[in-house]
Amino acid sequence: MVGLAAIFFFGAPAHARPAFDALTAEETARVERGDIVVNVENSGGAVKHFRVVGMVNASAQRAYDAFTNFAKYDEIFHVKDSRILKTDGNVLHVRATISVPWPIGDRWVINETRLEPEALSFSFNRIDGSIVSYSGYVRAVPKGPERCHIYYVAKADPGIPFLPAWLLNQFQASMLPDTITHVRAYLKR
Repeated sequence: MVGLAAIFFFGAPAHARPAFDALTAEETARVERGDIVVNVENSGGAVKHFRVVGMVNASAQRAYDAFTNFAKYDEIFHVKDSRILKTDGNVLHVRATISVPWPIGDRWVINETRLEPEALSFSFNRIDGSIVSYSGYVRAVPKGPERCHIYYVAKADPGIPFLPAWLLNQFQASMLPDTITHVRAYLKR
């Protein structure tokens, strides 16, 4: 499920996304060295909005195909279950379940996912589930024939009542880079 983690411009073309997309020169250099850069934006409310950017040594098309292979999310992202429930052109309803340790138990979400294959991008927005909110987008930006930058922008609230927002934000900042790490590993196989 692409980690656990909005941009409020769902469906907006990738070129129209706000400045939160822009990397500084220092961040670009870090991404080119193989680091994964995490930025936080205050999106109103206690739960923050995250941008994760990293390099993948594969074509942007291959990386996009991995991120949109919802039936293999269990293998790629280590979620418990993921499947497409409904398809209407480039709009899909995707259900994903993640395992959360006891005493919480499994959490699930149904996202309305809007594919933009020509822009190697897709956006997602929670429409149902025990996960209270989950929205954002993923975009692959070509940087050569076998290299691309992956932008993963998300805001999530798994709806765990006793988990304070500051701790949730800390967990997300440390766990969201795994999304890019998982895709790197999957594409190496």
